[in-house]
Amino acid sequence: MTMSPKCSRRSVLKGAGISAALLGLPGGTAHLSAAEIATRYDFKPKSRNAPVGEGRGIHPGRVVWVHDPEAARWSGHVAQNSGHWWTDTCTDQQRVDAMLSRSLRSLTGAKSDEAAWTKILAYYNRRARGAERGYVPGETVAVKVNLNNSSAKGEGNVVNVSPQVALAMVRQLVRRAMVREGDIIVYDARRAIYPAVLSKIWTEFPDVRFVQWEGPATPQPVSPHYGDYRRLEGAQWVEGITYSVNHNEYYDAKLIPKQIKDATYLVNVALLKAHSYPYSSEEGGDEGQTGVTMTGKNHFGSIKGTPELHGAINTNRQGTPHAYSPIVDLAASPNLGAKTILFVLDGLYCARRHQSYPLHFPNAPFNNRLTPYENPEWPSSLLASMDGVALDSVGLDILYSQTKNNEDEHGHPRIMIRENADDYLHEMASPQNAPSGTAYKQEGKPVRSLGVFEHWDSDATRQYSRNLDPRNGQGIELVYLPTGS
Repeated sequence: MTMSPKCSRRSVLKGAGISAALLGLPGGTAHLSAAEIATRYDFKPKSRNAPVGEGRGIHPGRVVWVHDPEAARWSGHVAQNSGHWWTDTCTDQQRVDAMLSRSLRSLTGAKSDEAAWTKILAYYNRRARGAERGYVPGETVAVKVNLNNSSAKGEGNVVNVSPQVALAMVRQLVRRAMVREGDIIVYDARRAIYPAVLSKIWTEFPDVRFVQWEGPATPQPVSPHYGDYRRLEGAQWVEGITYSVNHNEYYDAKLIPKQIKDATYLVNVALLKAHSYPYSSEEGGDEGQTGVTMTGKNHFGSIKGTPELHGAINTNRQGTPHAYSPIVDLAASPNLGAKTILFVLDGLYCARRHQSYPLHFPNAPFNNRLTPYENPEWPSSLLASMDGVALDSVGLDILYSQTKNNEDEHGHPRIMIRENADDYLHEMASPQNAPSGTAYKQEGKPVRSLGVFEHWDSDATRQYSRNLDPRNGQGIELVYLPTGS
């Protein structure tokens, strides 16, 4: 956001629609009555180390978590006109590159990044096509990034995918997986690609394509190589999604970009982020609809009619316990989620709701300072998996672990997890026997398990079933790699 240096911090926050209480600043939101809290934020894991579903990946159910506190070092000064979290002065590109490289090698057991991609592509093609092969020139790799707070102007410090993670992924695809630049599409079909992402990628890879809500417009930068917008496209909407229920209610929700329907592979780069917060009167007043925004909900940015699905996930509406989840159909669609070869959570700067500044994580293993907000300690993590259900399960456990011992000056938890937050994971893990009773189908065939879901044993030890019993465990394996390990 561009503000006069004379503006007060409070006016900056108010103008951005962000609560001062989030930042731990004095005089934030007044205490809200129970009547003003729209929903119950009472999520708790119902069971631990009770895996549901079938683990996916070269090492089934494996999730790799790389934690480097030096990668994300933004000052936290939201009112500055420079030094935003997404700049290279605040987020270390070299460290982010190393984090992604380390994730891929640990995820696959490969000794090099090139070998890791060979294994990833061979595993996917064997499952999807019955042929153990790699990428073929002319096949498109779509990279779905989460840009829920993005705009063509691109200023401010609310959380989107970081340019550093987006560039690290493109570098991997071009230099390690040997994908041609012109065969890569970076996209969020519901938003404009913000300038820092465009400039960072185009500077190194001018032929990479971008797809966004509409065609390009100033102040989005032109390609520094071509001097125009020839690689930035608006979505060309075509029917591509079928839903297992509500056939007469979802219209635009069936539409996806033709560019993505035509793609061969997909990489899902989401955010480690909660979606709702009840004390949001100074954050725009919209508390959100659901519990979390990770790889599952990331595909709400792949369809035209996103608002049509909000009722199904809103816990004040149809998102009651054990309800149908459209996230299952998005993930299982042969035109969308079923193309996914890799899932990633950008956890450099995490947030508590769909529109929010970065949030400090005070509990282990992060141990970030909470006050003053203006300090450079952040979650600074990157997580990867070939199992999207397992990855979101770990992400939810991480977010829930930070709800404790984390109160602002009004006694409000700085982060809260909305009810039914893991219901969609249970539906994804066991769609053939879904708790909702939904008969999930794609192309007339029952949807089978999309991955494995469970909660870790405790916030202190963070062990899943395959960690506790590597030989016989049937759930998640979490590989935690802190700096120096």
